[in-house]
Amino acid sequence: MTQLQEFFQFLMAQVRDKPNLKDTLAEWVGPYHGKVLQLHTNEGDQYIVVTKDNMTLHDGVYPSPDVVYKASAETILGIFTGETPFRDTMKDGSLTVIGNAHESNPLANLILEAMTGAF
Repeated sequence: MTQLQEFFQFLMAQVRDKPNLKDTLAEWVGPYHGKVLQLHTNEGDQYIVVTKDNMTLHDGVYPSPDVVYKASAETILGIFTGETPFRDTMKDGSLTVIGNAHESNPLANLILEAMTGAF
């Protein structure tokens, strides 16, 4: 398992175990059935399905995701862990975002809430 996959396993475990994170998911998804975030990295293609009460990680390409992130796995992991500023990666071209980039904000907030609640 790669570091990026381990990170997502950690995040999904936090969401499963913490009711406040389920509330965050429900607020993020709003009136929709869910959100789909596609990742294209040097480790392959994966997508995350976010519903009101769960997150799941899948291998492959989703036909119509809400947002697509293209970058190296290291860059994505750095962004998600807060080590790499999102804005810097957009400026230097190490990250390409296609679609609704505004979905990055609720994702970042969810990760921050999960990380601070884990310790």
